[in-house]
Amino acid sequence: MESTRDVAAAAKIGKILGERLLLKGIPAVSVFLKREHKYHGKVKAVIDSLRDAGVKLL
Repeated sequence: MESTRDVAAAAKIGKILGERLLLKGIPAVSVFLKREHKYHGKVKAVIDSLRDAGVKLL
């Protein structure tokens, strides 16, 4: 990764996080977004990557 501040980097971090959660035996996580954290951009990339990795979102 050349930059850690773009959407592609956020997606890669979400994928790695999802894989590590599944290795530790954590199949689901709860996601709570406050009003100022909208579901778009980097936040959306991380959450979608977690879902793609096989982690259930509650």
